[in-house]
Amino acid sequence: MARPERGSPSRVRTLARPLQVIGRRQSGRVADPEDALDRRRELVHGNLRWIDIQNATQADTDELGAEFDFHPLVLDDVLSRVQRPKLDNYERYLFIVMHFPRFNTRERIAITKEIDFFLGPDYIITVHNGELPPLGNFWTSVAENLDLRAEYMGGSAELLLYHILDRLTNYLFPMMTRIDKNLDQLDERIFHGSASRAVRDVGDYRRDLISLRRIIRPDMLVVSQLENGRAVLLSEDMQPYWSDIADHFTSVWDMLAEFKEEVESLDDTFNTLYSYRTNETLRALTLISVILLPLTLISGIYGMNVPLPFDGQDGSLGTFIAIVTFMVVIAGAMLLFFRRKGWW
Repeated sequence: MARPERGSPSRVRTLARPLQVIGRRQSGRVADPEDALDRRRELVHGNLRWIDIQNATQADTDELGAEFDFHPLVLDDVLSRVQRPKLDNYERYLFIVMHFPRFNTRERIAITKEIDFFLGPDYIITVHNGELPPLGNFWTSVAENLDLRAEYMGGSAELLLYHILDRLTNYLFPMMTRIDKNLDQLDERIFHGSASRAVRDVGDYRRDLISLRRIIRPDMLVVSQLENGRAVLLSEDMQPYWSDIADHFTSVWDMLAEFKEEVESLDDTFNTLYSYRTNETLRALTLISVILLPLTLISGIYGMNVPLPFDGQDGSLGTFIAIVTFMVVIAGAMLLFFRRKGWW
């Protein structure tokens, strides 16, 4: 793809628009525009280019390598689906990998979405698998609104990177608000709802918080590198902007820590409440057993095939006293054993 001439007017090159389709060849044929729509699009404003690639293929990375002379290992990282967030310094560009959560409503869990950044003097390239709503919305607003395009792309590539990261991190706050609201509802269900559902919900929220913390923590290390000047190609004037992004991540991390404590507290509350309800049930059963004990004792004694008092047989009183004495001795021996064991 040809580089734009310096000083050229603002324009959009996007494979979504038939009049602006840039022909690309795959396996000896021109790619269909609808196929390319989900893969590569480009915005140009002045001297700055923003290329966004979704679901990158080997052909995409080959083109990037040929046009920008990226290192082959970096291009392999783009195609790999298992990359930890990191920042790599190269002579003429930066390569940044970051993860952002997206909630899967079907599985009820936060899944990891990776986005790779190539940052050069006059370009920024974003590569990601699947759709990222905040990134897609930001792209659309910049592409369709000339004033916004001039605002966000009128500066340097570093500043555009800041705006992209700002949108991605701001997307986390509505997610935090939703979690906070759900935890309030969980609190109500623990005291007034189904116990089985409360147990399931506590487990689900704990899993979500663990997943979110696992996603956010490595990103904070990358932003810390940006803030501390570890990216050699970035100007010192951008340091306050990276501090702003770091503050966003710190706020999200602090909220996740509070949610984690709240879930643990709710779990302890549920266990205490469930134990109390269990004890109340056992108390009722014990009361019933105590009520039935004398009835069972009397019916058991009079159910024995031996002479008993008041049945008109000789020696019945002595036999009855002997049986009762034997039962008392056994009960006393058991109580003494329990006392020595410290059970009573």
